[in-house]
Amino acid sequence: MTEIKQNGLVIFERDIGENDKLLHILTERYGKLTVIAKGAKSVRNRHMPSCQLFSYASFGLRKKGNYYYITDSDLIENYYDIRNDILKLSLATYLCDVVCDVTQDGSNDDEILRLTLNMLYAISKEIKPLEVIRAVFEIRIAGELGFSPDLEGCVSCHCNQADTYYFDIIDGIITCPKCKSVVTFVKDSGSFMEMGLNKPISIVTKAVIDTFNYIISARQERILSFALDDSQWTSFFDVAEKFLLNHLERGFYSLDFYKSMII
Repeated sequence: MTEIKQNGLVIFERDIGENDKLLHILTERYGKLTVIAKGAKSVRNRHMPSCQLFSYASFGLRKKGNYYYITDSDLIENYYDIRNDILKLSLATYLCDVVCDVTQDGSNDDEILRLTLNMLYAISKEIKPLEVIRAVFEIRIAGELGFSPDLEGCVSCHCNQADTYYFDIIDGIITCPKCKSVVTFVKDSGSFMEMGLNKPISIVTKAVIDTFNYIISARQERILSFALDDSQWTSFFDVAEKFLLNHLERGFYSLDFYKSMII
């Protein structure tokens, strides 16, 4: 039997039987691990505090068959403030759902773990408005997954000083207004779709493009250190969400629930 000691974040939990839990724990060295936490539903169980969603802990794990089992645990952080606010809780759940979807067993996902921990802390302490935190997470995790767009300038003429651009969400490229005839667009209910290919196109300002680039490339401890004019935020939030979900090719019920409470 394989035994390891790892710090990890609980990104998924499901009850099994009367007292046990199945967990997905994102670890520093081994990626996402599937873990059985025996008796973790009981308040008398010493591992219970470390086996809650959003708990970050040091785990002793023993592998048997397809699963790891907890032999030891020491809680590091449980982001308690998140659990007392339904809006924070729903957003944090969405973040963990995304992370659970994009990580794999045995992979080195240290940067994604660090990003998730930073964003949970930001949510917990309300360092920025929740919508800003969500958009920053969506953009940065897309970059960590290798979906970084090419936003240095117009794909056709390389202009990087236009006031607005047409942002091809799927290909991750931008076209300036002077070159937009290179691609044929059709307007549909306020959104732009590339004719024939059915690809989402968003009209964005240079400020939004610059912010997108900043979040992709900044050090993790600085990714929330930016500002936009009030008129830019709606576009920024919209593009961040579209960019991630289109590349993941799926939606999330937790995101739908979160959005239902902020409308």
